[in-house]
Amino acid sequence: MLDTNFEKAFADVQVLVKKFEKGIDHFMSPSYSESEARQDFIDDFFIALGWDVTHRFQHDPYKQEVKIEKSQKQQSETARKRADYAFHVAPNYKEVKFFVEAKKPSVHLKGAPAHYFQTIKYGWNAGCAVSILTDFEEFVIIDCRAKPNIKYALNGRHESFRFTDYADKEKFAKIYYLFSRESVEQKSIENYVDSLPKAQGRVSQRQLFKGGYQAIDESFLEYIDGIRETIAKAFKKSNADLDSEALTEATQKTIDRLVFIRFLEDKLIEPINHITEWSASANAWKSFINDCKTLNVKYNGVVFKPHFIDKENFLGADEKLFADICSDLSSINSPYDFNYIPIHILGSIYERFLGKIVIATAKQVRIEEKPEVRKAGGVYYTPKYIVDYIVSNTVGKLIENKTPDKIAEMHFADIACGSGSFLIGVYDYLLQYHKEYYQRYPTRAKADGCVFVDGANTLSIKQKQDILLNNIYGVDIDSQAVEVTQLSLFLKMLEDETLTSTMLQAKQTSMYTKVLPDLTKNIVCGNSLIEDKNNGKIFTNEDE
Repeated sequence: MLDTNFEKAFADVQVLVKKFEKGIDHFMSPSYSESEARQDFIDDFFIALGWDVTHRFQHDPYKQEVKIEKSQKQQSETARKRADYAFHVAPNYKEVKFFVEAKKPSVHLKGAPAHYFQTIKYGWNAGCAVSILTDFEEFVIIDCRAKPNIKYALNGRHESFRFTDYADKEKFAKIYYLFSRESVEQKSIENYVDSLPKAQGRVSQRQLFKGGYQAIDESFLEYIDGIRETIAKAFKKSNADLDSEALTEATQKTIDRLVFIRFLEDKLIEPINHITEWSASANAWKSFINDCKTLNVKYNGVVFKPHFIDKENFLGADEKLFADICSDLSSINSPYDFNYIPIHILGSIYERFLGKIVIATAKQVRIEEKPEVRKAGGVYYTPKYIVDYIVSNTVGKLIENKTPDKIAEMHFADIACGSGSFLIGVYDYLLQYHKEYYQRYPTRAKADGCVFVDGANTLSIKQKQDILLNNIYGVDIDSQAVEVTQLSLFLKMLEDETLTSTMLQAKQTSMYTKVLPDLTKNIVCGNSLIEDKNNGKIFTNEDE
């Protein structure tokens, strides 16, 4: 049976092939840029595959299946780049199906492991099993299941095509029936991944990602677990009087700050690479503490508020050791990119991370599961699809057709919030509802303080703060979980922000402060079952 969509796509791509062949000397010259290649060939190639790349039909910026990096800011060699294209399928505009990284045709892709590494990094951090690296002259399907490592970036299961292969129906069909819009909607990528070889040996005994490779959450959990143990031992060595509780708190605070700052850097919200500078400093720990004090002035919030690790009498980690940790975390070759790790994934990592504590004795430091976690058989994190289903059928029903003013009067609470998975889901749903509301009512959007960016009425930081403060409430008996919930909500609030927007918010408020709101009255530490938050404790500590 003739597939008319395939036949049309094949015919449209032949036009591009002939155009490229005719002007190949010009297109392969170093002077022919990546942006020209995108405009002349790559955009049209994916249009032929059925994607609305130029947004000819999908005008609503919040309901576009192809997200394009419109402009690359001037970047240093060590600056992290953005993926050129991200492809989604309606109605889930947040789940990336695959990325496309574009290069100019004069670049020989097979001899450039850095380009493969970059593409794998986008896909692996976002949970995309495959992505594409292309300059139109070459088209490479890249396996993104394995943890990015520049040394082995060329060794994965990658399939490569040249532009002349597009004229071969059988070879072009491989591309079309994997990456055309209609095919992706019908789970072509998932089916393709299921057909890929599975990992062998010990790695297959772990909790595995699609195709048998370790997922970003498993990998990063192992990574920060390792940092926790290293830093805890260093803190105890320098501060012999620290007990288990204080040591657990000190390591947690340090890791929270490192993660948050790395997030700000990868999102290009912070103008400088703080962590890289600490790694090059002879006084890495001192530089870290001084920077945190400065960042507290701008960001406020629980992350940088004064803590006992900031005090002069607290002897931090060995300078060389801490510099090495910073160097590893900040390296351009680090596998982690917080611009692409979904916030809910960070929440799931932290949920399990909080299941362990630091145990300090006179002679040793070790990491153990909390007694209640051991008793329960581990930490169980609610999958995102369950969170989304519950939130849409509760909060979604309650706010349906309501105005922002009416929603501001409503309160949504999780009285055993853990690391905040449900609260992140509620906050995300509220943000999306407000974005779509203001897109429908532009006059109201302007009156309420929205910012018009790239053809869309976007929420200002002040509006996001107000939604968070008005609507989101949580309680947990674990003080560290309370801090992580606040941290996760801050990450969600800043998810789409930029250096410009945060600087503007800071300058608009007195004393250059308050990019982050004070959540101490919204997310609190307490016992929802046997504690009266108005009149204090009901029971004595012993009775509790």
